[in-house]
Amino acid sequence: MIVTEVSNDEEYDQIQSNFGPVRRFLTRFVFLTAIIPCFIYLWVSKIQGDTLLAFARDGSLGGIKLYLAWFAFAIEGLWSVDAIVASLVKAASLFARYRPRLRLLGDNAPCVDIIIPVCNEKLDIIQDTVRATLNIDYPAHRFRVIVSDDGRNQKLEAWVLQLAADTPNLYYTARVKYGPAGYKAGNLNHAIAVSDTLPGGRAELVAGLDADMIPERRWLRACVAHLIRDPKMGVVCPAQLFYNVPDNDPLNQQSSINWLCMDIIRDHAGLGWQAVDDIGGFPTDCLVEDIYSSMLQMAEGWSSAYLAESLQYGLIPETYAAHVKQFARWSSTSVELRCLSTSRDTCLGK
Repeated sequence: MIVTEVSNDEEYDQIQSNFGPVRRFLTRFVFLTAIIPCFIYLWVSKIQGDTLLAFARDGSLGGIKLYLAWFAFAIEGLWSVDAIVASLVKAASLFARYRPRLRLLGDNAPCVDIIIPVCNEKLDIIQDTVRATLNIDYPAHRFRVIVSDDGRNQKLEAWVLQLAADTPNLYYTARVKYGPAGYKAGNLNHAIAVSDTLPGGRAELVAGLDADMIPERRWLRACVAHLIRDPKMGVVCPAQLFYNVPDNDPLNQQSSINWLCMDIIRDHAGLGWQAVDDIGGFPTDCLVEDIYSSMLQMAEGWSSAYLAESLQYGLIPETYAAHVKQFARWSSTSVELRCLSTSRDTCLGK
């Protein structure tokens, strides 16, 4: 298999074109913008602490009010320590290498099962995703698209089966739920089980796309190239972009800092089967199965790669209420994820 590096001159990319040599250099020092305010805050905290001690000595503040003041002071101090530790971790960017853009060339390519888990999304949105996935630049006989429908939508089933009559690498499945269903993770695990029964058995690699995620034609060649280049690569995740962002994005709905920098493991990853098997499939005890499975894989010794490339586009919530609902769910599941990670030996001892 032939894997090569590409530059922005050879292949235009939206993200790379906005990230020239000057920005690449300055990005290495981004941790300073986070750590300097933290140290200033520590200095302010020292002044606050000295003030509280003075109040306690002269008796101007006492009883429950003094205890509450010290409690608030301690909470703020813990936040500052956490922020400083996070900034020190970011300091690794000072010496880090930028990940190269890789492409798999030719028809000698590994087989890939592309799973699209759906559950009551609008039919036209799912149809766009399926059509775009079938149109990727990859040998048609080397990938299969599995639409795994948790909503058991009869119209979707009829449409997929009709399209599959002329597209032999397209499949539809819908599971029968007994007991706890495991949300999207359960749907993914069901699709994995179905792939074992398809002609030729399980493919060499597995990829996932959300129901609203439109992949670029080069999407799979870019992801697979990194899995081939590094045998210990467990998961490859491109950047998150959106195709329904308003002009100029006045409210920053695309949350570029969050999606492109902070929260990069989402529902559009390519994975190695062995990495998935090593953690027993996708974990069904957490709504953020994408982040949790990535954590577990890295705890098992697998690597992960974030690709700063515009390889797929999804939908952002279109109303303020939808944004609040989405972030509330993520916040609650982040707490759940923290509790789960501390209870798994793989996240603590490896």
